[in-house]
Amino acid sequence: MPARPFVIGGLLLLVLGLVGEFLVFPTMLASDGGEFEAQITTSDEIDTYNEYDAGDTVILVDTIARIQYEDGKTSVWLESIGADFEDDIRFRFDGNLLSDFGPDSKVVITFEVVEYASNEVPEGYDVSESSDRALPTDAVAPRYSTQPELAFGGLTALGLLLLVFGGYSAWKGGGKEETVAPGARLDDDWGMTAPPAAPAAAPAIAGAAPVAFPPAVAPPAMQPAPLATQPTAYPTSTETQLIQCPACQSQLRINDPTRPLSITCPGCQAGMVVR
Repeated sequence: MPARPFVIGGLLLLVLGLVGEFLVFPTMLASDGGEFEAQITTSDEIDTYNEYDAGDTVILVDTIARIQYEDGKTSVWLESIGADFEDDIRFRFDGNLLSDFGPDSKVVITFEVVEYASNEVPEGYDVSESSDRALPTDAVAPRYSTQPELAFGGLTALGLLLLVFGGYSAWKGGGKEETVAPGARLDDDWGMTAPPAAPAAAPAIAGAAPVAFPPAVAPPAMQPAPLATQPTAYPTSTETQLIQCPACQSQLRINDPTRPLSITCPGCQAGMVVR
């Protein structure tokens, strides 16, 4: 099994997952509490969000600096904003969250922006009584537990598995030589199919006599070759000699040991001298 596609694919998924988990999500898909506070404009006691409109979803990734439970609500201060009780912005949640979070807990806060009395506020803060303003309990979650983070974490885990599997396959099959039958199709490391090898040409046999044409398909007679032309001789024994006519390619058997010997081809009447 080719290991290179698993190694390369696993490495790409691993890098994509890590970049998404630690760069894309916290900096491009979300912001921290300090950035959220900086974009709020207050005029005549009316809060306006410069970077968000009603219906937009806000995602904040930050660390809890202070947490306090009072009157059925949990107040959370974020490190990027500050932990002053009176001056710094806090986020209030329904219920008691002290058992789930504490100082230094990394959290993800998600809420939708709504418009209330000309103000832009988080959903849950659109009530007249300030003591009742709070985000739902599920608006805050531990870091690495939200859907985007889980998706990037899944890519990271899958890439790591493919990388380990590809490395193990390469190590296991590194010392083996693959034997391929002649004419077989061989897949390369990228899964591409190589064309079959061309059949080897038959080796030439030295000294083999050309095949003579049968009389029915013999080529037309050519002009007689000069008598000085020396035909190719194929000695077969000490008494009989087999030669080939240079004009019509016919094979002639000679029993006369006289040399030089002048003969005439009975097929094309060409004269020749056998030496």
